[in-house]
Amino acid sequence: MSQDEAVRRCQTHYQNLFEKSLVRFGNESEALDECLHGFLDGKPSIKGLQARGRSTALAACPFWWSSGAIGESWTAALALGRVLHHEDAIAFELVEHLLQVAPETLRWAIRYSRLFTRADSALWQLIRSRSQGEEWQIFIGVCDRLLEQLQPFDELIERAQQQLASLSLLETLSYLSVLAYEQLTPDAEQSTAESRGRGWQVFNRILLRKLQTCGDDDFKLNEVRLGASLQRHLSPLLFPSPAITRECVENLEAFAVLIVAMQERMDYEDSIDWFCFDEECRYQLKLGESVIYNETDCGTREWRRTERKSQALWHYWMSRGVGEFVELGLGETLIGSAENHELNRLAYIKALRSALQLCEIYGLDDELELTGGVRVKLFQVLLASELMSVFFQREYVQAFQQHHAECGVVAQALSRLAFDGLANGLQNRFPMTWAEDEEKARKIRGWTVCSEYPQGSLVAARAILTFWTSDLKALAATLKTQPGQPVPELHERPFYKIGRYNFQFPWVGAEQNNFTAAVNNLRRIGARRASLGEETRRIERRLAELFRERGFAVVVGYEPRRTLEDDPGEVDLICCRDGLVLILEVKSGYIRSTRHEVWLHRTNTLRKAARQLQRKRSAVIAALEHDHALAERLGRKAEKVGQPVYAWIVDTSIELDQQVVDGFLTVSLETLQVVLRDERQLLCPVDQLSAKGEAVPDASLFPDGFSATRLVEVVESGEVWAELERFFPEAS
Repeated sequence: MSQDEAVRRCQTHYQNLFEKSLVRFGNESEALDECLHGFLDGKPSIKGLQARGRSTALAACPFWWSSGAIGESWTAALALGRVLHHEDAIAFELVEHLLQVAPETLRWAIRYSRLFTRADSALWQLIRSRSQGEEWQIFIGVCDRLLEQLQPFDELIERAQQQLASLSLLETLSYLSVLAYEQLTPDAEQSTAESRGRGWQVFNRILLRKLQTCGDDDFKLNEVRLGASLQRHLSPLLFPSPAITRECVENLEAFAVLIVAMQERMDYEDSIDWFCFDEECRYQLKLGESVIYNETDCGTREWRRTERKSQALWHYWMSRGVGEFVELGLGETLIGSAENHELNRLAYIKALRSALQLCEIYGLDDELELTGGVRVKLFQVLLASELMSVFFQREYVQAFQQHHAECGVVAQALSRLAFDGLANGLQNRFPMTWAEDEEKARKIRGWTVCSEYPQGSLVAARAILTFWTSDLKALAATLKTQPGQPVPELHERPFYKIGRYNFQFPWVGAEQNNFTAAVNNLRRIGARRASLGEETRRIERRLAELFRERGFAVVVGYEPRRTLEDDPGEVDLICCRDGLVLILEVKSGYIRSTRHEVWLHRTNTLRKAARQLQRKRSAVIAALEHDHALAERLGRKAEKVGQPVYAWIVDTSIELDQQVVDGFLTVSLETLQVVLRDERQLLCPVDQLSAKGEAVPDASLFPDGFSATRLVEVVESGEVWAELERFFPEAS
C-alpha cells in the first residue's frame, strides 16, 4: 500500500469515527474528543503509516471546518500540537481558519509543539503574518523574548565550539574531566549534590554535541594515540611545564566559557519548557516584569511535595534494606577490610534496597538478561555500582578535596592526587580513568565476591561491565541517524567505550544515584528489551499477592467480552473484599526529572490509561452482573453492583501520585505498597526525629483493623503523606 493510500484510509477512519461518535454521544464535544483520543493513541494501525502521515490524515478531516467544539477542547490543542510537529502535515488554509475560530486552542498547540522555536518554520511565519489582535501580538512578543534570551549564549557556545573543533573526542573528555573537579570544591557555586547533578547535565550536553561531529578517527584509539593525546593535553595540566602548557590553558579557558554558556542556555530552556508544558503558566508583556509567570504557586508546591515524597520513600526503602541485611545475618559480618567496613556495609545495604525496589516496583527478577543472552545476578550488578561509588568517593573525590583544602588550587590538588597514585603502586589517580575491557573486568572482579563465587567471577564482571557501558561510537551513530532515540546520560551508563578502551569519570561514579541509573538504564534506554512484558506481568502478579494477603479476592488479566462498538481490553487487576470492588490499571515506566518528561507521561501514558479505565470500568460492572465465572472468582454473586466501583491508575513513578487524570485517581505503586504493608512509620527519618526528641507518629493506618473501605479512604485522601511537611520541611 502506498503512503498516499494509507493516509486516505486513515483520514476516512477519523472522519467516520467522528460521525459515528456524534450519533452515539449526541454532541460534537464528545465526538471530537473520541476521534482525537484515537489519533493520540496511534490509531488506526495501518501498515507503513508513519507519524507524519497520521497527522496529515487528521488535519485533512472536514470536521475541523465545521465543529464548534474545537475552541473549547483541550484534546484538540493536544492533537494539533502533535500535528504541528510536522511542517507539511497541515494546510495553510486550515491554520488561517483556526486563527479565527479557535485562537486559544491554536496558541496552546503552538506551545505544546514548541513551533515558535523553529525559526525557519513556514507555518510559524504564516501565523505571525496573518494573526491579528492584541492577544496575538502579546503571545508572539513573548515567544520572541523567550528565544532572544538564548541568543547571546548561543553565540558564546558557537565561538567556543569553533575554537575547540580540532580536538578529538578523547581530548574533549580530558579537559572536561579536569574542569569537573572545579565543582567539587567548597567554594564552588554548585556545592550541593543536587546542583552538581545539574552540572553533570551540562557536561552531558557538551559531550553529546561533540559526538555529533566526531569522525571515525575519534574511535580508532590505540595505545600510541592514547599516550600522545594524554601527554599533549592532560599531563601538562597536572604536571605543568611552561614550554607546553599555553595551548592547554587556552583550551581549558574555552571549555570553561562553553560550560558556563551551556549552563545558562539550559536554564533558559527550562523557562521555555515552563511556558510550553505548564498548564498554569501565563504570559504578559509588561515593562520590567517577567514575560511568564504562574497565577498561583500550586504547581510549585506540588513539585516540592513530590520531592518530599521521594525523600520519604528513600528512607522507606533504606529501612527495608537494613531489615533485609539483618535477616541475612550480616549484622556482625566484616565486609572487606576493617578500615573500609562501614562504607562497604552501607554499599551492601544500598544494593539490597535497590534490589528490593526493582523487584517489587519494577518487576525485575533475581537475574538480568543482557544483550546476547548473557545472564547476571541483579544484586551483583547493583552491589558493583555501589562499591564503585564508594571507591571513587574515597580514593578520588575525598582525596582531592583534602589536597584542595591544603593548597586551595584545583590544578595543584589534581597534581598531588595523580602523584599519590603513581607513588602508590602506579595507580591511576588522573581526573579520568581508562583500561582495556578485559583489564577493567579484572579490576571489578573483586566486587562480584559472594557465596557462589568466593574469589569473584570474571564472567559476572564482564556482564556487569557490559550492563553499565555506553559504546560512544554506537552512540554517535545513533545521534546522527536517529536523533529522536533515547540515549544514555553520563550517570546512566558510567563506563564509556572508545575503541579498545573503557573510560570512567570518578566524579560521576562517586556521586551518581545508582538506583535511578539502573532503572533508567533498564526502562528508558532499554525500553524495547524482550523481557519488559514479563516484568510488567510480574508487577501485576506481585501487587495481586499483596491484595490477597489483605483478604481480597483478586483476578489478574480479566478480558471482558468484546462488543460491536468497543473492545475494552484486558483488565490488569480486579480486587474484591467486603462487597467493594477495585479496578486497577497498572503503568510502568522510568524515573523522570524534567517538566517536559512529566508532561509527556501525563498526556500520553496516563491520559491513555484513563481512557482505558473508562471503558474497562463499564465493562467490569456489566460483567459482575452477568459473568457467573468472574463473580465466583471474586467471591460474590452475579448481580447488580450495589457499592461504588473504584478505578485507579497505579503508576510506578511518583511524579503524579494523588493527581486526578481525566476523572481517575493516579496512585503510585510505592504508595500502595506502603499502605497495603501498613508501614507508614518507615517513611519517617527516625534518626532525625530521635535527635530532635520527636516521636514517630502512630504506625498503623488501620488502628481499628483492616477493611476495604478504610483502604480506599487512606489511598484517596493521601493520608499516608499527611506529615510530609513535618518530617521534611525543605526538600533538598
